[in-house]
Amino acid sequence: MGSMDSSPVVHSQRSSTRDQVTTREWNDLPSELLLSIADLLGIIELLRFRGVCKDWNFASSTASAEIEALPNRDPWFLLYGENNNSQCTLVTESGKQYIITIPEMDGATCLASSQGWLLLYREGLIFFFCPFSRARIDLPVPTKFPPMGISDHVAMFSTPPTSQDCVVCIICRTNKTDDLELYVIHRGATSWTKHKLNSFPNKIECAAYHNGVFYYFDNTDLMVCFSIKDRSISLGKVRYVKSSNPGCIPLTFISNVEKEDMKKRLDLELGDVSTCGTTVSCLKADKMVPYENRANAKGGGTRRPKGVWFQPRFHQIDKMLSW
Repeated sequence: MGSMDSSPVVHSQRSSTRDQVTTREWNDLPSELLLSIADLLGIIELLRFRGVCKDWNFASSTASAEIEALPNRDPWFLLYGENNNSQCTLVTESGKQYIITIPEMDGATCLASSQGWLLLYREGLIFFFCPFSRARIDLPVPTKFPPMGISDHVAMFSTPPTSQDCVVCIICRTNKTDDLELYVIHRGATSWTKHKLNSFPNKIECAAYHNGVFYYFDNTDLMVCFSIKDRSISLGKVRYVKSSNPGCIPLTFISNVEKEDMKKRLDLELGDVSTCGTTVSCLKADKMVPYENRANAKGGGTRRPKGVWFQPRFHQIDKMLSW
């Protein structure tokens, strides 16, 4: 994925009596041609393209490459945070694996994953990040934010961070209590608002957003709801229906069979991995892939690997975009 030791050469044939051959260095191709090529590539091919040299990397910065989330399509998986470095393993839905270097993932914890954007916490900072384009949008850091640990923090955002109406909601457990705290911020705000829910001992395993409300589900049949409009937090109970109706939320939980099948096809051993879940786009009702939380540290100074399910996207943003 890095710069090549020697530049490949493109050969082009010109008509002449001597069949003369001209050569041109790959890093000296016209910028218009590079832009046209980059714009037609898929994500994996685009990553390889931008790793050739500085000019090719620059040409990829305006590429519109994007893999749409097809209905009922399994998400991709990113394994990161092992052995204290920025080397990550990317696994596609077909099980193909790629080793890529993403410095932003070194020491980070993924709090949320939706529509190709990751919400990361790293070295005291919270920011949106696209692992393919390296697009990043920083958020204000909540004051007195509880110590970070993926087992205690689950988040969701209402819309992509480039949307003017984007709202972020992080739920976490206060130290040594059964109380929950919600931290909420709207795009354009400079600070977070905090809400509290007392006595909720169960672990949050899934997060979703629908029609102005954030939903956080535990491992039983309870859910924590936060209404953006009312700025209120409440408890609810999950009731399952066989078919959609105007009064139901179009969300489903991925089954254990589906989850194990995803792991099997991706050839992943996730028993020792803390994993950030996501929501998979489906025709009738989106499916929630749960968080799977493990202990935060291993002995010997080696970090426990982490992972995130996500939809493959190549988001580009204006460098001047601010939250």
